[in-house]
Amino acid sequence: MNDPTPVQPPVQPPENPLLQRARMPGQTFALPSGGLFYTHGELDPTVKNGEVLVFPMVTMDELSIKTPDKIMNGTAVTEVFARCIPQIKRPELLLAKDVDFLLVCLRKVTYGNEMQVSYIHDCENAKEHSYMVSLDPLIATASKLDRSQIDSYTLTLPNSQVVKLIPPKYNIMLEMYQAFNSELSDEETKQRVLNTTFSLIESVDGIEDRQMIHEWVRTISAGFTRKIGEHVAKLSKWGPDLHAPLVCKDCQEEVKVEISLNPIHFFS
Repeated sequence: MNDPTPVQPPVQPPENPLLQRARMPGQTFALPSGGLFYTHGELDPTVKNGEVLVFPMVTMDELSIKTPDKIMNGTAVTEVFARCIPQIKRPELLLAKDVDFLLVCLRKVTYGNEMQVSYIHDCENAKEHSYMVSLDPLIATASKLDRSQIDSYTLTLPNSQVVKLIPPKYNIMLEMYQAFNSELSDEETKQRVLNTTFSLIESVDGIEDRQMIHEWVRTISAGFTRKIGEHVAKLSKWGPDLHAPLVCKDCQEEVKVEISLNPIHFFS
């Protein structure tokens, strides 16, 4: 019996030497949340102390993150984060302030530290001017959460029920953005409010069952709902401060300009 003809291994294409220098290195940044609220696979197990590696965008990423439809439905962030920040496994479940911070980091590693903004001061005869602002201070001065603050996210309601809360997540903020840009019926508006309150709750009296908590949210008084929202708002002083200092070119007054994170303009 003849030996079978040996199977030849597939021929591997030669490595493209151009790619070796084209691949830009990433940079590590520590999330403002420190990763403290991520317990459902949002981050890769290799992430320690909320530090993630951010790689520059390529042209395909830039096109994705500036596509209006993808911005509106959230896929702009999820697609680009998946490619450029692979240690983030569930971008839609990130805290909204962490997403804001990472957008600033992504722009820095892709285009550099400086960005151009247009601004009109409120001084007399002011004109629109272009200014260069630095991103490094926005990143360096981002307020961090620490473990000592976790207890602050516990609220005892007047009926003695203890509610453990979490900061707003990106997917809920996206829903609010979508609602702002669409006409909703009264019932749809009510449901949005309930969903927002529900998203801020991790447990009630130690119970974490999502269905039970959803039923509880639909039952509590409007006053309790307001207390939950107000308590979370009081704790929202962390994260990046998206205001950059500049000097008005018309009156020379020092002012702070808010940097819009609308991807269409932010990544221009």
